[in-house]
Amino acid sequence: MGRSRGGLTTKVHLACDGKSRPLAILVTPGQRHDSICARTLLERIRVPRTGLGRPRCRPAHVIADKAYS
Repeated sequence: MGRSRGGLTTKVHLACDGKSRPLAILVTPGQRHDSICARTLLERIRVPRTGLGRPRCRPAHVIADKAYS
């Protein structure tokens, strides 16, 4: 939990696929800026393959809020 002008707060950053299924989650203090957390959140994405091989970890497209620029 972090302190902000409104008191103690937290932020939940969530990465989802095109069907709104969660891929990665990150909880940070409320005063932490969103752009600092973007790289960490994207590095947590792991999509298992249907066959053999390592899980996918690089998305083809990313759509984010303006704060993540």
